[in-house]
Amino acid sequence: MKKILSNIFPYILLLLLIVMWGSSFAALKVSLETIPPLWVMSLRLVIGCLTITTFFLILRKNLPLTLDFWKWSLIIGFLGFSVPFSIISWGTQFIPSSLVAILMGANPIITLILAYFFLADNTLTIRMVLGVFLGLLGIILLIGFGNINTDLYKSEFIYGQLAVLTGTFSFALASILLKNLPQEYSFERTLGSLICGSIIGLFLAYFFSNSSLEIHEISIKSAVSLTLLGIFSTGIASVIWFKVIALKGPVFLALVNYLIPVWALILGIFLLNERINFIVGFGLIFITIGIWLIEKRTK
Repeated sequence: MKKILSNIFPYILLLLLIVMWGSSFAALKVSLETIPPLWVMSLRLVIGCLTITTFFLILRKNLPLTLDFWKWSLIIGFLGFSVPFSIISWGTQFIPSSLVAILMGANPIITLILAYFFLADNTLTIRMVLGVFLGLLGIILLIGFGNINTDLYKSEFIYGQLAVLTGTFSFALASILLKNLPQEYSFERTLGSLICGSIIGLFLAYFFSNSSLEIHEISIKSAVSLTLLGIFSTGIASVIWFKVIALKGPVFLALVNYLIPVWALILGIFLLNERINFIVGFGLIFITIGIWLIEKRTK
């Protein structure tokens, strides 16, 4: 029984990440309505940091004071939090959230390539490559480029896409680096990285934001969305992110990018009475096969 629970546990954590990260796109869009992108990035990190600090104090834990711990906390805080959160927030202003999901679907491809070069126990097989591309094709069919009504060649639109891809690459690199680090300080490393990410984020927002933070201009809707984004999609989700990498590795974690659109579809079916057509059905089939091919290798 204990062995069965230990095998199921990573999938439960992955499901929680899907719900939290899958809901963050809408919260991010609402937050950006009255809050500048860099301030959204920094404040969600601060709120997430305060959330985990609260749990940390309740559990009476202590942060390591070694140079190695804080060096890697700074690196992960920068690559895993400050860079992707800021640049993806900025890019999301110019492209539809559906396209953001498609572009972030490149995460498993990037992760697979990085894992091949930087993780000794990962080998690149035809099965895994096929699984990754089937999953990405499934996302495209599921969301559909036909829903993206905008000028593909408009400069801001192109910059938005590049920003999301850059943020995706940075997050994938951080996941790879995390796997190479000792895992005994998983919870402590989460808080350390959030602290460093928050400090970097506030610095970037204060000195490089094109717009100052005007408290009186922030709507209640944006404030609530940002708070939820910080507590759940940043703070609690970061603890789960570190734990999933420790248990199953970054390639397994990258599967979340295929399942987030599925979660969005499920919400649409039950909350918005949306229907599945045959193209969406093929998308689900491709995603399922892709995950099976990749996960067969990660076990």
